[in-house]
Amino acid sequence: MLLIAMISAALAFDHSAFDQVLRQHVNRRGDVNYAAIQSSGALDGYLSSLSTASEPTARAEKMAFWINAYNALTVDLIADNYPLGSIRDLDGGDPWNARTFPVAGRQITLNDIEHKILRPMGDARIHAAVNCASRGCPPLAMHAFTAAGLNGQLDRASAHWATRNGVRIDEAQNTVTLNQIFDWYGEDFVGVYTGDIPNVDDKQEAAINFVAQYLPEQANYLKTGEYAVSYHSYSWKLNAQ
Repeated sequence: MLLIAMISAALAFDHSAFDQVLRQHVNRRGDVNYAAIQSSGALDGYLSSLSTASEPTARAEKMAFWINAYNALTVDLIADNYPLGSIRDLDGGDPWNARTFPVAGRQITLNDIEHKILRPMGDARIHAAVNCASRGCPPLAMHAFTAAGLNGQLDRASAHWATRNGVRIDEAQNTVTLNQIFDWYGEDFVGVYTGDIPNVDDKQEAAINFVAQYLPEQANYLKTGEYAVSYHSYSWKLNAQ
């Protein structure tokens, strides 16, 4: 078993080139220096390697591979077309379906990656990890995801999202405003993030339970349900530095 593990580790896809780009060109807010990436062609080698890679079969490695692929393809798409105000300025507003990219020996869309590969893997935290180059998205991580560190990385991404733009809590006004992702993909959280919260529907309850675990100082208030819940408008403004 040890020999098999060593061989598997040796054959694992190397995301270090993407990791270096993120560490150099993404700040703590998740904003991206697209101009620097555009001028340097920093992602060219990594994307070339992705195109001919063998798709991992082990769950953690597969999830890390496709999260990184989604984020790298999105960053490169924006860098190639920079400057622009929003990703929705491209392809009639729908680059997620209009464009295909070569990954692991096939042509694939961004929506294929998110909805046909990542979401069916059954971990709602992927919504905190994939980034659509917009202010409304959870912040882009400053590192590539890895199989070995995946669980901790997904938790940290979720915590960053919760504290940044996953939820807005106004106890004085008794309002809780959730990121619209929880409305669009709320079914991914239902049944996983449980705990009875009065006066909210199933999707809202799951979303509030999700964010509450990363907001210990406000968790008790969130559990009361004694507030009005809504979803805030999604910002498609580019997440550029």
